[in-house]
Amino acid sequence: MRQHRETPPDATAGIWEVTAGSDRAVLKLLRAGQTTDSRWPASPDPAHPYYWRREACAYESGVLAAFGAPACRAVVERPDGSLALWLELVPEVDAWTPELLGVVAERLGRAQREEPADTVWLARDWLRAYLVLHGVDPDEGVLGRLNGMRQTLCHNDFHPANILGRSGEVVIDWAYCGIGAVGLDAGVLVADGIADEAFPAEAADDAAAAVWEGYLAGLGGVSDEADVRFAFARGTALRLSWLPRGERPSWDATIDLLGRLASDV
Repeated sequence: MRQHRETPPDATAGIWEVTAGSDRAVLKLLRAGQTTDSRWPASPDPAHPYYWRREACAYESGVLAAFGAPACRAVVERPDGSLALWLELVPEVDAWTPELLGVVAERLGRAQREEPADTVWLARDWLRAYLVLHGVDPDEGVLGRLNGMRQTLCHNDFHPANILGRSGEVVIDWAYCGIGAVGLDAGVLVADGIADEAFPAEAADDAAAAVWEGYLAGLGGVSDEADVRFAFARGTALRLSWLPRGERPSWDATIDLLGRLASDV
């Protein structure tokens, strides 16, 4: 077995690719949090934005069907209180282009047409908790408008690294999924992709345009476009307002793009 990630969030004890003969799968171990000061904590409270068992609940519930989540083979309770998720092994995206980002965004929009289920373990007010953990004073004006918009099932970490398959058709890592404003996930797809260099900063404007157009097409007019644009631009700018300028060129490019997007809202 090969461990896939060295520094996972508190709720993740480890991720491995497992091979048995010709069969291959992903094993992800979940556990209650081990620390209290992490940026990615793991609460025992199902209503907490960082509930440690949320990803297992999402797979068990079936709410992820429209989003192209990997097949879940089993959720296994372990004697030590941890959980084993056995998941389909999916190849990574070959290369991110604006065109592919637009395709992924359209799929996301189609999935987010539906009203979210009223389920206790789905995260609520997740963005506020994220900001606090990153040392940012929440902007109540922005958060208030986001909370008053049409809500949907959000991934809350719709980062290119969490989107797999040759055409980006599989979405993984549902630990933070919850109820949030339409448009937030689409903004993360663009901004986090630039910040973490999933695609070059020079493609920022083309990527943003492709995601926006694809996402709107996927939504099919079920949400007010001005609200969606506000979440896409201002919501994402607030989320990443902790990024410092001058440390990485990709972060500077992200800050600049979010400034351009927010100036039009």
